[in-house]
Amino acid sequence: MSHALRRPARASRPTVVLSALMAALFCFVVSSMSMPGDVLGATSTKSAMCGANLRVHATTSARIRATIRTGAKVSVIATVVGGSWRTTCAGKPVHGRSWLRISAINGKSVRSTYGVSYLYAAAGLFKSVVTTYTRYAACTTYLRTGASQTTAAKAMIKVDVKVTVAASVTGTSYSTTCAGKPAAGTGWYRISAVNGTSVSSLYGVSSVYAAAGLFKTAATVTTAATATATPTPPPAPTPTPTATPAPAPTPNPTPAATPTSAPAPTATPAPAPTPKVAEGIDVSHWQNAIDWTMVAASGKRFAFIKASESTDFVDPLFVQNRAQARAAGLYVGAYHFAQPSTTAGDAVAEADHFIDTAAPSRGDLLPVLDLERTGSLSQAALTAWVQAYMGRILERTGVHAVIYVSPNFWKNYMGDTTWFALNGYDILWVAHWTSASMPTVPGGNWGGDGWTFWQYSSDGVVPGITGRVDLNRYNGTDFTRVLMP
Repeated sequence: MSHALRRPARASRPTVVLSALMAALFCFVVSSMSMPGDVLGATSTKSAMCGANLRVHATTSARIRATIRTGAKVSVIATVVGGSWRTTCAGKPVHGRSWLRISAINGKSVRSTYGVSYLYAAAGLFKSVVTTYTRYAACTTYLRTGASQTTAAKAMIKVDVKVTVAASVTGTSYSTTCAGKPAAGTGWYRISAVNGTSVSSLYGVSSVYAAAGLFKTAATVTTAATATATPTPPPAPTPTPTATPAPAPTPNPTPAATPTSAPAPTATPAPAPTPKVAEGIDVSHWQNAIDWTMVAASGKRFAFIKASESTDFVDPLFVQNRAQARAAGLYVGAYHFAQPSTTAGDAVAEADHFIDTAAPSRGDLLPVLDLERTGSLSQAALTAWVQAYMGRILERTGVHAVIYVSPNFWKNYMGDTTWFALNGYDILWVAHWTSASMPTVPGGNWGGDGWTFWQYSSDGVVPGITGRVDLNRYNGTDFTRVLMP
């Protein structure tokens, strides 16, 4: 018997073409009938209004993998059209064919809990969750009925008055001076409360608007705020000087001043001024084993530690470094090295991998996105990737993560956007290796907030670490505002 393969008779060309067309049409019809169609692609957070079953497919005949209680929060990747459902929720009849595609439950990914990428639940059993954040007036500011200077002013608030921001919106352009600095842009805040009191009870409207560039992230004065929003701006009273009981002048607090020797007899030394910054480091497995007790003894107060990269890499020394740095008394935070990709859902997948690995908890430094790669994405695509990543972190942790980036990268690959600074992501960790007294801060001085962390050197020497290490500063000494609540 010959082992040569017999070539089958070749079908005629018209027959082949017709068969291919019929097969393609059959596959399209089957997939159209069996697969739910996406109608929304934005990631959002929703809360269960009643007990809800989570299923493996968008139909009531699919297997139930979990049942969640009223108030449980879910992260929704998309709303899809699936099988019809009808039930009662919170005492009301609901029905429809819309289903939520859910990727996380109460901050924990579906994949890590159930071993599948998504679960599905009837959309009518959930309500949207609105995330708000706080800002403080940096100067005297008008609250208006719309995002435009031509709309009516409902009130004027004073410096350090606290507002609750429900959303950032784009309005008409403004240009003014605030706290002695120019402020301009088109970003406005939609405000729902002033000093903790709802806008509706104060002014009889659901929201008021103010130019975003006129606000800051923290109050200058920490005493109990008695300033209130007033319909008309009263003139600022002139403070009466208080007599100083001692004739000695207040010591100059400028930290940069260097003591100089004087020929006159040395007076009783005054205490050194309180430092305005705190020193720290960031590390990964490249630093190998670290003696964290020696690091703390050298005066370092905080450390950012690499936890993850892309969608699968875990730094092999992360757990050890975090435990030992905490034990040494440092403030500790984790960062994720981003590898942006055009793969659908990559940003959310990287964020999930980071949170599952780092598991940030109360008292940790805020989670960090280390942005040094573009993945060959355009400015618009990379910006959208970062928005999706940061939004996912917010959904799972309830906090706005920190962005680590260099001024040149932000300008060249992110278009020097101010969107993040004006949408709650006000903590910037800027990487600018320089001997200057201050770094260059991108994004319009990060929306007027400036830098919070500054990596000023990649060539530092720190006791307890073999080889070189990145050196950082925190712009302050009170870490409260950069810690996980």
